Amino acid sequence: MFLREAVYVPVTYARQYGTRGSLRRRQLSQLNRMLAHARARVPYYRDDPAYRTGPLRTLAEAARLPVLNKEVLRARPLEDFLADGVTPGTLPTFRTSGSTGRRVTVVHDQRSHDYHMAACVRRFLATRRYLPTDRLSHIRPFAPPSRGFEKAKLFRRHVLLTDRPMEDIKAELLAERPQVVIGYPVHLRALLRALTPAELAALRRTLRLVMTESELLVDAHRALFEKEFGVPVRDEYSAFEVLNVAYDCRYGRAHLAEDRLLVEILDEEDRPLPDGAEGRVVVTAFMERAMPLIRYDLGDVGRIETRPCPCGRRFRTLRLTAGRVNDSVLLPTGRQLYPDTFLHLAATFPGIAECAVHQDREGAVRLDVVPAEAMDDDAWDALCAGVTERLHTVAECVFPLRVVRADRIAITAGGKGRFVTSEVVAPRPVPADTP
Repeated sequence: MFLREAVYVPVTYARQYGTRGSLRRRQLSQLNRMLAHARARVPYYRDDPAYRTGPLRTLAEAARLPVLNKEVLRARPLEDFLADGVTPGTLPTFRTSGSTGRRVTVVHDQRSHDYHMAACVRRFLATRRYLPTDRLSHIRPFAPPSRGFEKAKLFRRHVLLTDRPMEDIKAELLAERPQVVIGYPVHLRALLRALTPAELAALRRTLRLVMTESELLVDAHRALFEKEFGVPVRDEYSAFEVLNVAYDCRYGRAHLAEDRLLVEILDEEDRPLPDGAEGRVVVTAFMERAMPLIRYDLGDVGRIETRPCPCGRRFRTLRLTAGRVNDSVLLPTGRQLYPDTFLHLAATFPGIAECAVHQDREGAVRLDVVPAEAMDDDAWDALCAGVTERLHTVAECVFPLRVVRADRIAITAGGKGRFVTSEVVAPRPVPADTP
């Protein structure tokens, strides 16, 4: 396992700089191999006539295949998606973070997982700020097993579990004097609120890089982290179902891991969109064999950028734009407000540290606000009035809204912030050719 990872490291690094033509040929070849495997050995695909096709001649032909979403994955038995002979637990097995309240079990085959782990090296090196000998503190909800190379002080990771009080996390972090800090944005914001000016100054003396993961990072929060921590911020986009999707280079551009993924941007009717257009992010991790997920809808909104990156990598770049498409507030006009609206509010509205929103079945919205500082009733009433005016302006309509003072926002089982939840199901458009 470790030896295979070591062999893959230079391979994954070199593939960033290959030609677009060779990359597309690799994607098509790998995709056809995975489709043949899925048709032959995975019950879900074997039993569906939609997958009984010959080899794809072009990557564009993948659009003829159905889109798989989380609802289908949750509704069917896990065994339907596992290849014949695969036993969960004997291979890398994960459960999704449960940002929608329901978690999904995912099994990865060892070879694909080893390739992903090797590719993590390029993710760190792409920042141009990280060295394999750096002290790295990782603020996260669970601790992965330590690796043998950490004993040689390479790629060391000091894990700070988020179920502990922030004062304990802060004290341990300051004692570690890290050169790199990684964390979910919600936890990094909580850390900044807990640090005194003197403590922040002490942390900045050794810190060279902050890395974020697992949640949408809006521009306002990236700017906040860079200002307060005093170092560059680099993001990583991943999902337990498909592992790493994109990673930031030194220019802050998120490069897709196209040597192991086919990424598509689709409209609301599942039609492919050209680069530059905003839509749903759909991914096929074509190296997977234990539990292939073909054209899997991650539930995120983004666009593939059209301008080349000056870093020289041939992998295209992705920009997430709005957060989870399934986590949105449905307005009376039919328009939806996504998590980026509320994350931006938390980052820019005076007096707000965090906020989260819940919409009930009747459409009424409750906005939970964590104040940035203590405030009397008059100050709180002024904040509520200002927030209400701001959101009605952004929404371009008046909708039922109640602002509630909160001590903290809800966290999922996977440690993420639950920024938007709604009991209202937004209707999906009916395709034009549907009778």
